[in-house]
Amino acid sequence: MPDPNSEEKTDVTQSKLESSAEHAKQALSAASEASKAVSDTVKKQAQSVYETSREHLTAAARDVSDAAAAKYQELRGQAKTTAGDYKVRAESAFSDASTKAQNFRSDAEAYIRTFPMKAVGIALAVGFVLGVIFRR
Repeated sequence: MPDPNSEEKTDVTQSKLESSAEHAKQALSAASEASKAVSDTVKKQAQSVYETSREHLTAAARDVSDAAAAKYQELRGQAKTTAGDYKVRAESAFSDASTKAQNFRSDAEAYIRTFPMKAVGIALAVGFVLGVIFRR
């Protein structure tokens, strides 16, 4: 005869196996939800970090642009100052050269008027020497 306890033990075992399967399904479902929650959190965190990085890069680019503009203005000012200095020097040198040329011309005219024959002789000699030099 079959043992009545044996049937009861089989029912308990079956019940425990079904309960175990149900708990396993719930654990799997909970793990899946946890995985989704972690994934969503990681996505949100990554998006936040991306936005922060983008803001910092934009600010860095703006700072570099501002620094370049400031340096450009500084160098432009220095160039204008230097150009102004050279312009004053050039005008002064031109004025001095012009004055010296006028003085030389006046002295030459005075010499030619005082000694016309010497001036013609000197002109002929210089012309002859230049002619010999350029012929070669």
